[in-house]
Amino acid sequence: MALNKRVLRTLRETPLRYLGVLVLIILGSYAFILAAGISQNLDTLVTTFTEGHMQEDLSFSTDRGILKLEEMEKETDAIIDGYRSYDASLSDSLTLRLLSETEKLNIPAVIEGQALSGTGEILLDPAFAQANGYPVGSQIEAAGKTFTVVGLVSLPHYIYPLKSVHDIMVSPCNFGVGVINRGDFAGVENVSTIYSVRFHDRTQSLNKQAAEFRERLHDEGIVESDWIDIMNNKRARMAWASITGLKTMSVPVPAAMLILSCLIIGIMIWRVIRHDSVIIGTLYAQGYRRFELMRHYMAVPLLLALSGGAIGSLLALPSIGPSVMAMVSYYNVPVTGIELSAFNVMIGILTPVLFLGASGYIVIFKELKRSPAELMKGEKQKSGVNAIERALKLERFKFSTKFKLREQVRSISRLLFLLLGVTSASVLMLLGFTIMNSMDYVFKNSTADTYRFEYEYAFKDIQYGKAPEGAEVFSAGRFYPENNEKIEFYITGVEPDSTILTLNSNAGSLLPNNQTNITKPLADRLGIKAGDSASFINKQDGKRYTFHIDAVAGSYAGQFIFIPAAEFNTRLGLPEDSYTGLWSTKKLDIPEKRLAGIKSLSETADAVDELLGPMVSMVLMMTIIACVVGLIIIYLVTSLIIEENKNTISLFKIFGYRRREISALILNSPTLVVVAGFIISIPVMAASMTSMYSYLGAMINLVLPTIISPLYVIICFAAIMLTYQLSKLLCTKKVIAVSMSEALKAGTE
Repeated sequence: MALNKRVLRTLRETPLRYLGVLVLIILGSYAFILAAGISQNLDTLVTTFTEGHMQEDLSFSTDRGILKLEEMEKETDAIIDGYRSYDASLSDSLTLRLLSETEKLNIPAVIEGQALSGTGEILLDPAFAQANGYPVGSQIEAAGKTFTVVGLVSLPHYIYPLKSVHDIMVSPCNFGVGVINRGDFAGVENVSTIYSVRFHDRTQSLNKQAAEFRERLHDEGIVESDWIDIMNNKRARMAWASITGLKTMSVPVPAAMLILSCLIIGIMIWRVIRHDSVIIGTLYAQGYRRFELMRHYMAVPLLLALSGGAIGSLLALPSIGPSVMAMVSYYNVPVTGIELSAFNVMIGILTPVLFLGASGYIVIFKELKRSPAELMKGEKQKSGVNAIERALKLERFKFSTKFKLREQVRSISRLLFLLLGVTSASVLMLLGFTIMNSMDYVFKNSTADTYRFEYEYAFKDIQYGKAPEGAEVFSAGRFYPENNEKIEFYITGVEPDSTILTLNSNAGSLLPNNQTNITKPLADRLGIKAGDSASFINKQDGKRYTFHIDAVAGSYAGQFIFIPAAEFNTRLGLPEDSYTGLWSTKKLDIPEKRLAGIKSLSETADAVDELLGPMVSMVLMMTIIACVVGLIIIYLVTSLIIEENKNTISLFKIFGYRRREISALILNSPTLVVVAGFIISIPVMAASMTSMYSYLGAMINLVLPTIISPLYVIICFAAIMLTYQLSKLLCTKKVIAVSMSEALKAGTE
């Protein structure tokens, strides 16, 4: 049909405008395919690995060996496997945890090289081997012995290889894991024995089964320590947090891009049809059917949607493999293969076609319902004003302000598009800065303000007596609410006159340590206020305890309830002068065999700095993408304003307005909308971050507050305004190109 020749001519008339729409569609499809591909592959890899290699449900140490192991397995309906562990110091800052090879649970997966075949051989986790220069075939000295590295290994209980489950950041330059034969532990002192348990019934409550299992241990006279279940083990849960986060984000980001694209297409197609109304009426009169005209005007949105979806999908497919491998290098999981989903590709292509096709069809159908005679009369000029314009009472403003406001409120669709576009770009930009600021605040500022000690020592067994000089005793137990087993926190007994635990109220006043205080993130999560009484279940004995909360501390340094040490011991039936840990301002000389773990607050701060380093690159990338999206949207809206005001611009020139004055009137009219969009983005981003942090807390039992930095808000606002100025600069030539004859042509028509 000859009419179809006009499609390419339409695209050539305003190429930048349609290119902007195309880029938005490409970004939406690319983001969906990439995020969905990474999350699905990681989900498959982690699930296959943990189930195939029998990941534990819980682990613990004991004061003596379990003798009747098979009998206990039958009685508890579980698989129990014991392995040996020893932390070998390779240098002052480098530790290699040696683990014995297991056969029933946490079965090692060799990802490079070969499995263990004899003594003197070792399998290393790949991140540690690469960071410290131990390739396959090299020698490594640990625990007074020399081992040959025969392969690299992945372990189901060390997917995220943290030294302690209370750590935040993996640091292969400081810690790694190696697997050796059990016989290689001969002659090594202070070797720990750790038991892993996996229950056969995968439907029952893990906490209930764990409490019953602990009772069975106590019946045998066995005292356990270092008890940790898989739901609160960051070594396993961090990977699932990333997977579910990617799955969650694979929907809203592309959806936002597609909604914006639909608005743009709807506005542009409506404008084209309005401009072509006389031509359409003439074609009607000449015998063209409505279906043929519909097909012609639908060609542009469908062509953009199909090409954008296809390009975005094709660009995303080769990116999935490297992205999954990058994630796997962070999480130690064997890669058995990368799957590319044809279904996701179909969604990435068909979704833009469906969304843009529907928006284009609605606009075109509405216009083509008019008769040929009505269309041939041309677009009627609306002399009336809408409700918004009447409410603003523009008569009280001077001409320039009145003109700018009228330009925005007389096109509600264009106004909403610009507002949503700027808000979306600003939210994306603020998102990265807020994540970085929140983590920095919690793990550095809030921690330093609350804990005035450097070292935390956790003992394997209950200790008695007084603390050494420069230290204070504490006791801690893990609890969870009666109605939510996924929330785990510590109730900690502290010295009533403690000087190194400083808790402040939300108003900033110092709280005494001789009462029951709860930290703000835990109080918010549980819905507890000062003066409330709440019941919690002790994970150790499965019993219910009720506590009266005296105050809510403003600290975000963890999820804790602090009570006086004497009350803690009395409530839990512990000896009067007992404790399970020490807080110290200096390093203490404590035999390692007595300790369950050592935590250094300065090392935690360094780990956060190491984490925030790569995040700077991520934030920079998000800022660039947000600026590109903002530039496209603002440019498109500004160009539409120019197109719709050609006659006005021409008249301004005839009346003697200078170029600078005309540009100020036309190009500065969206300024208030851009500023309003950015202001709206702040509460929208805060609400989004709060929801995301809540979801993250449910996955890995870590709560982060939404901390918005005024400095970062100013930086983001400056970036948005610079983007706005750049779009105005690009559109200046369009204003200059409008000739004085445009007004005369309009009058003639």
